[in-house]
Amino acid sequence: MPATVYSFITLLMRYVFVAAILYILGRIIYHSVNEYTELRRALQWLQGGYARNIEFLPPYDTREGGYVLVRSNLIGRSPRCDIYIDDKSVRRKHALLFERRGNAYIKPKGRAKIYINGARPQKRKALLQDGDLVRLGEVEFYYKLRRVPRKEAP
Repeated sequence: MPATVYSFITLLMRYVFVAAILYILGRIIYHSVNEYTELRRALQWLQGGYARNIEFLPPYDTREGGYVLVRSNLIGRSPRCDIYIDDKSVRRKHALLFERRGNAYIKPKGRAKIYINGARPQKRKALLQDGDLVRLGEVEFYYKLRRVPRKEAP
């Protein structure tokens, strides 16, 4: 009896291990394909002459021309964020700026507070319009949909 239990457990562990490896491999492929399609989509926007971007106000305007946005952008104080803001008033993962069906939205992460044009949004997920002034902590930036001159487009 103990030999059959032992062989059953080893067989079960073998299948669990193979299933875990397949799951991890599937997730890697899934994220790689999503990243590829997102970069391709951003490139098409730029080649078409349009780009969604944000421009920070002084003293945080470290990038001339602002940040060109992709479908989903995590904003925060953590260096792992897509848009890194080195300010103590901003949380490590403060907000998610994303696009759905051609519209741009911003959503706070956790208990972070966001102000759009000086007011707190009524809903957790707020729609952004061209030219909106967004404040995260003490940091402010403008959300813009702008035409990119052909010489800037890759």
